[in-house]
Amino acid sequence: METRLVRGALWLAVFLLATSFAFAQDQEPAVDPAAPPSIEELQRQIDELTHQLAVMQQQLLQLTEEHAAHEVQSEIDHLRQEAAAEAAREKTAEQVDTGIEFLSGTRMQPELNPEISVNGDVFLIGGDNLKTEMQPRHFELDFQSYLDPYTRMHVVFGYEGAHSVWGYGEEEHEEEGHEHSEEEHGGFALEEGYLSWLNLPGNTSLTVGKKRQQFGALNRWHMHALPQTDYPWVIGESFGPHGLAGTGVSVEWLMPKLWADANELVVEVMNGNNEIAFAGSDWRKPTVLAFLKSYWDLSQDSYFELDLTGLHGVTDHTGALDHDFLAVDLVYDWYPLGRELYRGFELRGMLMRSWLDLENGAHLNTWGGYLYGQSKLSRRWITGVRLDYVEDQRQAGHGGQVPPSGPPLAGPFTAAKDEESHQQQRGQHHSRVPSQQLNRQGKGAAEPGQR
Repeated sequence: METRLVRGALWLAVFLLATSFAFAQDQEPAVDPAAPPSIEELQRQIDELTHQLAVMQQQLLQLTEEHAAHEVQSEIDHLRQEAAAEAAREKTAEQVDTGIEFLSGTRMQPELNPEISVNGDVFLIGGDNLKTEMQPRHFELDFQSYLDPYTRMHVVFGYEGAHSVWGYGEEEHEEEGHEHSEEEHGGFALEEGYLSWLNLPGNTSLTVGKKRQQFGALNRWHMHALPQTDYPWVIGESFGPHGLAGTGVSVEWLMPKLWADANELVVEVMNGNNEIAFAGSDWRKPTVLAFLKSYWDLSQDSYFELDLTGLHGVTDHTGALDHDFLAVDLVYDWYPLGRELYRGFELRGMLMRSWLDLENGAHLNTWGGYLYGQSKLSRRWITGVRLDYVEDQRQAGHGGQVPPSGPPLAGPFTAAKDEESHQQQRGQHHSRVPSQQLNRQGKGAAEPGQR
């Protein structure tokens, strides 16, 4: 009974469901497939396509960024690999055994040799109280080398040809009781030999050895490099024909910028063994020199320099007789930028005062000086004039010197020079003794690197 009831309920439910489905089919309107889509449908499709395009653009941008980052990382990895390979090669090279490398000559490199140069001049000399002859006056062998970045060595050996002191004959020297030195008769000598320690604390440097002293602007120059054939008379009469040199200690200080564009102070303590001016042969009676330089750049073509020099020494071995010097030097150079090989002008001068104690208790106070101007007319022609004045250093007098300069023989390392000098001197009886001298100088230099 119950089973029949259940079956009947099921069949009734199936019938009702079928009837409702058929009724719904009859009520739904038919859609014409050929009908155009509505505006709402089109807008929906456009929105959907826009969304898909935005998604694709986002994915493309993400892929591009990932690719660029990958390339950068690849480049970094490549550089790291190259650096590691280079470090490995350097490490391998450092580990190579160099115990027998000297057999290849690597320890005999030319860079370790000193710089060597040869300078010299030859004279044709004639004039009053002089024989007309050719003279190999002065030749130098110059060695320079940096022993380390802060230590410099400089050695100069010189050969002096036999010649008379300029302007004096042998008979005059004999009458004055002058004995010719070995240098005047010629021979080899050590002119300079010193070590310099550079860049010491306080912008200072230290020099120890034999050197030409910093007395004025020209005394440091060697004879072959002088603008005229000899030193100014005030230097020659005060210290001898070779100027002032000594053995001792020199301290140079590049001062802070004070009243000039550059200031330098040099203090030298030397053996006072100059046979003309001093008598000290060792450090018991040394000479003390102080040199102050003031330098100004006037323009890109010119500069001006003013120097002050003081020098103290003694003329006897007891130290009772003083000999003091005070000198003022001026230097002016003008060389137009870009035309300095063809045009130029330089002016140099010195005014010196000396105080000498005599054995009789008197004092000899003298003046001396020089002034010269030199003009460069072309690359090969230079002309100039020098005026000298000196009192009672060895022989009182005053005079002028006119040295027109000849053309170089073969470029910047050789030169020929003509000079004619006129001088007036006072002898023992204060009589004027005119003197005239004509020099023809040829000089040359062989520098490192020349062929």
